[in-house]
Amino acid sequence: MGDTMGELGLAFVKLTKFENEQAILNTQRLRAADMKNVATAAVKVSRLYRELNAQTVKHLDTLHEHMGLMLAVHHAFSDRTSALLTVQTLISELSSLHSKAEKLETASSKIFGGDKSRIHKLEELKEAIRVTEDAKSCAIREYERIKFPSKKGRREDSQGNPAAVDCSSNHLSLSRDLIVGP
Repeated sequence: MGDTMGELGLAFVKLTKFENEQAILNTQRLRAADMKNVATAAVKVSRLYRELNAQTVKHLDTLHEHMGLMLAVHHAFSDRTSALLTVQTLISELSSLHSKAEKLETASSKIFGGDKSRIHKLEELKEAIRVTEDAKSCAIREYERIKFPSKKGRREDSQGNPAAVDCSSNHLSLSRDLIVGP
């Protein structure tokens, strides 16, 4: 739009120059003066459009940066929520495993000598509890790493690089396999 207005203004300037050169009557000179005012206004509008476009680009760049930042913030909150859900799930699973183990121990204590299958099941539950405890502590470390990403709270390897926290879902699936079976 600015370029078009600039071209229109220049066309009017050329037309005004031609009208002034070819003017015979006073009315023609008045019309040429009016066209010169229109030409000047069109050129000014063109410059204003160019400035407006420059300002718009500047502000849109700022908005674009903020949108990129908000996307990163959204992903961070999503990661934090996911890590918190993992911790809560593991805590709930541990509670369930402890209550199952407690019930099995109570049932085993009523029978003198115990039942081999119950003893075996209790050992499996204790192993599942141990594995789930490991997974829970790993998930808590991962949650804390996400929640407080400062360099102070990060672990580093021997070269000073941030060490990855091994919070794979294998711990969780392993503990479920021990309870449910493969």
